[in-house]
Amino acid sequence: MVSIFNLDGMEHHVRTCIPKVELVPAGKPFYCLSSQDLRNTHCCYTDYCNRIDLRVPSDNGTWTQLWLVSDYHEHGSLFDYLNRYTVTIEGMIKLALSAASGLAHLHMEIVGTQGKPGIAHRDLKSKNILVKKNGMCAIADLGLAVRHDAVTDTIDIAPNQRVGTKRYMAPEVLDETINMKHFDSFKCADIYALGLVYWEIARRCNSGGVHEEYQLPYYDLVPSDPSIEEMRKVVCDQKLRPNIPNWWQSYEALRVMGKMMRECWYANGAARLTALRIKKTLSQLSVQEDVKI
Repeated sequence: MVSIFNLDGMEHHVRTCIPKVELVPAGKPFYCLSSQDLRNTHCCYTDYCNRIDLRVPSDNGTWTQLWLVSDYHEHGSLFDYLNRYTVTIEGMIKLALSAASGLAHLHMEIVGTQGKPGIAHRDLKSKNILVKKNGMCAIADLGLAVRHDAVTDTIDIAPNQRVGTKRYMAPEVLDETINMKHFDSFKCADIYALGLVYWEIARRCNSGGVHEEYQLPYYDLVPSDPSIEEMRKVVCDQKLRPNIPNWWQSYEALRVMGKMMRECWYANGAARLTALRIKKTLSQLSVQEDVKI
């Protein structure tokens, strides 16, 4: 741990080691015990603390440091989870419904003092979704998200069309035909990516003793680190999409999932489902399958 503070106009550095057993939770590098009377504290578990260059104000005034604190989800990302485990039909529905609920909340503008603007994620993928202990999803990493100002109908976005993860880019992003001034365009691109995430989940669904190994979308069509041009050729020119196995038709939940995926993958973004429509469809499916949410 390293901390800095001012005392009588002098800058002081305090560096101490915290044993792993005293970390919270024990042995994990994500949290550490705080020390009293120390400000601007940085916790780490490598020699980073011995190399970090910390600066403080030259006077005895106060300053503000902003911290982003999030819950700890021991399952890690959905990508990690699906690599380690298969899921039941109930587990698949819980993952899919909670992801849709999170995206619907992001996309929705809520008016009022406790409201929020509409937000598009722009980098939705299994590695940016966390899995909670209860088997529900939490959407994470909003570093590329854009916010819609409904009053002025503007979007706070840098003038760069090609952001996000190439494998999950929607056709209109790959071929640069996306309307950057229209907020709904970004929501539609999120839906395309959500459909790919659903494909990843459904493949790991164990139905009747049958499931498939984990794979990334388009694993059989592009290299492990595809270029934009390689993705554009497959998605836009050849109009290919991940394969939906015929045997999914034998199970209602997988049949519904497959149908939704196709409706998320339309080349025309405006024709895709909305996050709210997906949420409602999966809510109905959870009732049919007697899933306890």
